[in-house]
Amino acid sequence: METTSKFINNINVVDRFRNLLVANYSLPPAALALIWLSNIILSYFKISSPILHFLPFIIISPPILFTPFFIYVLFSEKRYGWLTTYILLVMLPAIFLIVSIWGDFTQIRFIFLLMLPFYAFCFFIKFSVEEWIREYNWEQQLIQQRKEAEERKRDEAIP
Repeated sequence: METTSKFINNINVVDRFRNLLVANYSLPPAALALIWLSNIILSYFKISSPILHFLPFIIISPPILFTPFFIYVLFSEKRYGWLTTYILLVMLPAIFLIVSIWGDFTQIRFIFLLMLPFYAFCFFIKFSVEEWIREYNWEQQLIQQRKEAEERKRDEAIP
């Protein structure tokens, strides 16, 4: 396969990005159930175990952990529209929410709001990444067919 493409700069990174998006798409229901359960335990039963205070932060860690990779992939692939969308829809609201509830653990139940824009972004970009990979594969097949046609012409031209 050809390594240069006008659609994708690094197919391996984009393929890992797609796999990460597929995994992130399947995790939100479980994460939201854990957040709901931790909110019940923290709010209604008035349990003050230190681990329960960190549970929401552990649950929302995928957006925090994967943000550098998302930015790297979108920047290296020159997908500046998606990068701007990520910054505006995911990062800025997250910063605003963290600053607004900082130090007030009674408002910790709103921390799940950090996950909503992230997983919505993952849902929408997943389809776009699939299209990038489809275009890349089509381009590579076209290049391969042209090479095979040239080889056949060369073989037919030799007596």
